[in-house]
Amino acid sequence: MTPVRVLSDRELTVSLLARQLLLERRPIPAVRAVRHLAALQAQYSPSPYVALHSRLEGFRIEEIEAALREQTLVKSTLMRGTLHLVATSDYPAFAAACHPQLSAVMRTANRDAEPLEKEILAGLAEFTAEPRTTDAIRERVQELSGGRVKKERLLDYARLLLPMVHVPPSGMWQQHGKFSLVAWQRPLEQEPAATMALVRSYLAAFGPATREDIAAFTWLRYRQIDPALTALEPLLRFTDPAGRDLYDLPGSPLPAEDVQVPVRLLARLDAAVISYRDRTRILPDEHHDEVMTMVKANVMPYLVDGLVAGQWSYEQKRGTAVLTLRPFSAQSGPLPADLEPEAERMLAFVAPDAEKRVIEMAAPGG
Repeated sequence: MTPVRVLSDRELTVSLLARQLLLERRPIPAVRAVRHLAALQAQYSPSPYVALHSRLEGFRIEEIEAALREQTLVKSTLMRGTLHLVATSDYPAFAAACHPQLSAVMRTANRDAEPLEKEILAGLAEFTAEPRTTDAIRERVQELSGGRVKKERLLDYARLLLPMVHVPPSGMWQQHGKFSLVAWQRPLEQEPAATMALVRSYLAAFGPATREDIAAFTWLRYRQIDPALTALEPLLRFTDPAGRDLYDLPGSPLPAEDVQVPVRLLARLDAAVISYRDRTRILPDEHHDEVMTMVKANVMPYLVDGLVAGQWSYEQKRGTAVLTLRPFSAQSGPLPADLEPEAERMLAFVAPDAEKRVIEMAAPGG
């Protein structure tokens, strides 16, 4: 029997960077990039744009906005019950795989509505066949359920039981506030093909990974994940330094440990950071709590040598845009030569109309 190869922590880091297009920027279209990355976190409207700017050569804000209008990209509640931007071609599989578990969570929280669920969903599907505001959807769920759905859960009940997508301008650059939803009108993928497609996309974008990592990204139960892994055979198998079993797709990149790794400024809630149960391949343990707290504020992580080393933020006042870099700990040597140019590149992207742009290095700490 062939021994299972043990991948070092560094090999896991650079394999993630390669698959997440963070070793070198690629000149590929936005929709193709989103498919390659499986999905982009979209809880915060600018995040998908910043994420692609960090990964693609020549990316423009207009690419995502045009794709949303043309419906080649969609924004919807999917993995982990959070908002993601996905390719429209992937949505039928991802939604079919995710919604049974999301629906189960919502049913548990609203047991009084279960006897009326079929009637509620039928009425809601008819109501959202055309775009509806979130307030209108809440009112309709309240009416259909006769008050049996908890008031604070009305919108979640609708979007976790019925696949719906956001209607532009939701998802546009810097678009915040209330939005409208419309029911997905085309057929969803059937199981088990749906879960197979989601697990395959995850491994392509984030592998090698454990079953626990797949579950952390998808929120799927192991009884759904394990048959998908079996159906995807033959898979590659590795272990990590802790002895955990890792799964991977044949032909996926595994760069050498000594590959050159550039500085990158990442998006808020960037999937590269949060899409594992064990995040140490990109996020050192000692900084985990700081970064998870950061996601609640308008600050983003940046990478040095492939690991999260600090946070960045920016603000623009009276024509001057300032991007601030704050390392988590004091620098033992000189700053990476590409840190300031990368920050300047990002600031030009997020503040294109600024008359003056300034990069500041703040003292280490929170």
